Amino acid sequence: MFTAKKRTIGLLVLFLVVVFYAIGTGFPFFYRLLYVVLFLIAVGAVWAWLSLRGLEVRVSRTGDRGQVGGYLEGQVTVTNRTWLPKSWLEVTEAAGAAPEPGGRGLSLDRRQVRSWRIETYLARRGLFQGGEVRVVSQDPFGLFRFGRYFSDPHTYIVYPATEPLLNLDSRFAGLPADSRLTRYFDQVTTDVASLRAWRPGDAYRRIHWPYTARMNSPMVKEFDAGLAAQFWLLLDLHRPSHHYGDESGAANPVDNTEELAVTLAASLAQRLMELGLPAGLAVNGENGGLLRPDNGPDHLNRMMETLAGAQAANAAPLPEFLYGMRPHLNHFHSVTVITANTDPAWIAALLDLKRLNVTVAAALVDPASFGSRRTVGPVVDTAAAELVAVYVAGRGGLLDDALARPVNRESLEGAEASVSGAERL
Repeated sequence: MFTAKKRTIGLLVLFLVVVFYAIGTGFPFFYRLLYVVLFLIAVGAVWAWLSLRGLEVRVSRTGDRGQVGGYLEGQVTVTNRTWLPKSWLEVTEAAGAAPEPGGRGLSLDRRQVRSWRIETYLARRGLFQGGEVRVVSQDPFGLFRFGRYFSDPHTYIVYPATEPLLNLDSRFAGLPADSRLTRYFDQVTTDVASLRAWRPGDAYRRIHWPYTARMNSPMVKEFDAGLAAQFWLLLDLHRPSHHYGDESGAANPVDNTEELAVTLAASLAQRLMELGLPAGLAVNGENGGLLRPDNGPDHLNRMMETLAGAQAANAAPLPEFLYGMRPHLNHFHSVTVITANTDPAWIAALLDLKRLNVTVAAALVDPASFGSRRTVGPVVDTAAAELVAVYVAGRGGLLDDALARPVNRESLEGAEASVSGAERL
């Protein structure tokens, strides 16, 4: 690929002028000047072209995943396979997740190998193809620039950004039926729920020998099925519900309601895993999916990978998405809907889940904070009337503050006080 510079264009104009005067006047001076100009053009073009011949470029990474706001380390190696030295080279890796590519200038002796460490800033979440490098050469006179692409492909995934939620509202941790279910299992599990007297048919491996010696009668262990309560994060990426422009009206791929909603979901998932609570994820959008509740580092990685690849699309409207979750929910579940939808009509679908004795809440991303004329006020008012906990996050605010308490806290506390008073009566 050839790139013309102003200096090159100026030299070509000079060449045409000299040709005109040389032919028109016949003076030897103009012919000599013409030969000099032709020599410079020929030497510059050949130099720049030869500098790209016989190069080998390789890119290696120390890992294949990172997180927005972090860096992915790697190494670029450039080898000169010819006996001709290379100079005035500029090596630039394709941008990928970085906001803009970074380059490095170098020169190579014959048969020389040069390598250096690189750090790619991860500005966007998603799955990216890396390893494409552009090498640009130019001549000593700065007349020509030739470019060539080298490909050493590899993929890497960038997880969404997260924020620590140290002051997360206790409603998120206080799941319904947070006790454990004690069931009789033929197989031994890691959790012991209780001890009881031995009955005919009990396996000897279930006997608790220290307690048997203390009670002077056979005692066996009953095992636990684990937590009955489970948490669901329902992320709405229905494109018409989101706002992508800032105050100036320009679209911003990394600062919009969609990205804040994904960050909110990722931060909640991370905090729930830290608390040891089983959490599931359902995404209403492109490349979304459904991950049933579980816990542990592997499950958190699966949730982060799902959020990294999820994109807003013209998917099902939010009410239809919520109705479709009914078969997956029961009274042991707690659901939080994460959305930027400002139409309060979808609250009816959330109340339908509430009638299944599912604990429901809503975490709203306010489009007004991104310059939209739409606001979440009507949704907050409707949810407050139905005693649904609502949390509101906006541009530039801390998620820890937004999720510390619901915006309709007074109405919820008043309802809880009325219920407790009625119970006492």
